[in-house]
Amino acid sequence: MTANLSRIGIVLTGLCCFSVTAAETLQHNPFARPLITNLSTTNTTTAETVVEEVIWNPALTAVMVAGKNSLVNVDGVIVKLGDEIDGYRLIEVKDYQAIFKKGRKRVVLTIAIQSMRKNKE
Repeated sequence: MTANLSRIGIVLTGLCCFSVTAAETLQHNPFARPLITNLSTTNTTTAETVVEEVIWNPALTAVMVAGKNSLVNVDGVIVKLGDEIDGYRLIEVKDYQAIFKKGRKRVVLTIAIQSMRKNKE
């Protein structure tokens, strides 16, 4: 009798372990990238971090100067004064120019007048 109880106990223990392992397997995403740890001994506080700044230079194709209702066309997208595109806020519209601001950085986009003159000829 005790042999049967010990067998049942072993079977139940095995089933419990199997069900926990199966549940853990189902919670794991097989398509997730593995976590790669840096095993080097370099001190990360003294290592220089290089951040490459992406230059934002879209094509300004049209402006409509109308005070607070001014609009610009940037890469085919109409942007209203005060709206943002790619994190840059349109702060001012002038003839042939649109001025955007992101943080402390200002970007002035200008319509290529040379290309407009070539099209007229």
